[in-house]
Amino acid sequence: MKNFFVFILFLLSGIVYAENAQGILDKASAQFKNAGNVKIGFQMIANAQTTTGYINIAENKFYCDMSGLDVWFDGTTMWHYVKADKEVSVTNPSTKNLARMNPYFFLTIYKKGYKCKMGKSTNEYYEVILTGSKDTAFSSIMVRLNKKNYNPIYSKTVSKKTTVEITVNSFLPHQSFDISSFKFNPKEFPGVEVIDLR
Repeated sequence: MKNFFVFILFLLSGIVYAENAQGILDKASAQFKNAGNVKIGFQMIANAQTTTGYINIAENKFYCDMSGLDVWFDGTTMWHYVKADKEVSVTNPSTKNLARMNPYFFLTIYKKGYKCKMGKSTNEYYEVILTGSKDTAFSSIMVRLNKKNYNPIYSKTVSKKTTVEITVNSFLPHQSFDISSFKFNPKEFPGVEVIDLR
């Protein structure tokens, strides 16, 4: 009987633990929405390559500037400009492709097929681990959020073929962006070949 009660307490403590992880992500999501349009500086490591850059985000739209690469997303269409090749590929991106570019994208998908639990938190940040189902874009997502303001400072997404690590270096809330800045403008890039892959 004693072992049974210990088992029940263990289960209940696990439920509370999971709720804490969910609550932290809920607070981070609310904080991000309250920040309005944001500009984020970051470092990304993918396929053993390190890139630095920044991303402007307005709701579900963004513009990303990285070394040798510009990416525009207007909520539906993505333009992917490789400067060295002078080529722009046009796609309707998958969830996985969007997440590779946006260090805050996990805040829009964590309730859709993912289980969350606490990781190894410190005095400075919460660590939350999301485990995906077979239908999700990622098998796991690990995020660290600043304890003072719930801003993500690091994320690691793992899929079958790719692991992407993003470290956030700066976060500027309440920015003002021209809506046209989230679309590729061919007039500004004369001589660039546009390849439509939709």
